[in-house]
Amino acid sequence: MGLIQSQPIYENEENAIDGIMSYDNYNQTRKFALILFSINFIFLFIDCNNRAKGLWAINEAYYYVFHTHVVLALVTLMFILVSYRVILHSANEITLFHKVFAILFAFFALNYSAIISGWISQEIDRPSNVYVIACFSVAVMVNFKSRVLAFLYGLSCLTFMISLTVSQEDPYMSFGYYMDVFLLVVISYFLSTVLYKFKQQNLRHKYYLEHLVMERTEELQATNNLLTKEIIERKRTEIEMVRLDRLNLIGEMAASISHEVRNPMTTVKGFLQLLLNKQDSKDKEYFNLMIEELDRANSILSEFLSISKNKPTMYEWYNINDVVTSTLPLVQADAQTNDKLLAIELNNVPDLQLDIQEIRQLILNLVRNGFEAMSSGGQLKIRTFCTKCEVVLVVADQGTGIEQSLLEKLGTPFFTTKEQGTGLGLAVCYGIVSRHNGRIIVETSPKGSTFNVNFDLGEQ
Repeated sequence: MGLIQSQPIYENEENAIDGIMSYDNYNQTRKFALILFSINFIFLFIDCNNRAKGLWAINEAYYYVFHTHVVLALVTLMFILVSYRVILHSANEITLFHKVFAILFAFFALNYSAIISGWISQEIDRPSNVYVIACFSVAVMVNFKSRVLAFLYGLSCLTFMISLTVSQEDPYMSFGYYMDVFLLVVISYFLSTVLYKFKQQNLRHKYYLEHLVMERTEELQATNNLLTKEIIERKRTEIEMVRLDRLNLIGEMAASISHEVRNPMTTVKGFLQLLLNKQDSKDKEYFNLMIEELDRANSILSEFLSISKNKPTMYEWYNINDVVTSTLPLVQADAQTNDKLLAIELNNVPDLQLDIQEIRQLILNLVRNGFEAMSSGGQLKIRTFCTKCEVVLVVADQGTGIEQSLLEKLGTPFFTTKEQGTGLGLAVCYGIVSRHNGRIIVETSPKGSTFNVNFDLGEQ
């Protein structure tokens, strides 16, 4: 119990404990009233029997006893009717009325029994058992604070002494009764106080355990959320590792074969340019077409080669806002050409170690993909912001979104949903972000797609 006492109890918990005890007092008072009302029928039957025996004529005290039993019946009936009229369903509904209701009934029971035992019982030579029973019944059935108990028992003790003084002529006998009733009141008071504290302690123990269970539940929930987050992050990392391994393999293949492929292509292009000057005008169109296709093949090889993770990069400290600003004229030109709207929101972010040419290529690829995903009049937004550990570049479009089944394939070389696409644009973006120790997070819905490029500050 000492451990529980040392635990802090919050004010709302103290109020809840007080409410529960008042709720129990109210219900116990109703039961107490029902018990007294039921027993009172036995008392009234005894009174009628005493009248039939002629005791009323012999001693007026029996007549007064009858009237006190009538008063007891009326008062207890009134308390019963009120308690059933004002029904409580929980401790949260406790008001001052309910608290005063229980105190008033305890006040009535103690003082009623004090009058019976101190006056009428003395008149008919009966012991003061009624007051003894009332004192212990109040102590056991209801729980009040010490100052309320002191008031109730003290006042009833005074009532008993006054009643005894009126009825008892022998001062020595009265003094003995005074001592007995004083001792009774002291015992009843301490019994009531102990029971009150015991019940209060049990409720505090209950609230402490509930509070402890709640804290442990919150800790377990937090741990579970953390584990779930780690599992999701691990799965995402595994998918990203597979994607990067695939890109790295393709990049290494591209680096090894690009030189061998470009040499014959350069030779073929040179001879075609020589032959172009010797052909008739009607054949020059075909030669120009072949040269353009060779240039196109060479550009595809360049993109293919840029996927390589081993590609040499020139890292310098740049602010990504400056890179976006320097690339903005090209982006605005694309927006006007494609009849699209452009919104820019650049927030303060720290500098990063960047390859400025690769970041420009990353921005242009993401922006052009966004323009192609939207119809005329759609808006594309470029945004930058900073979290505690990352700088984020956001490119959001208002297209039709990406199917969930295609999300895992994004960044795979040669995978494309465009009719004229090569499937290398996003693969290049993933390669660039990987070389900058970042990650790409895609959010998509029927209202558009958002590409979040996260650069880890801890890796800079």
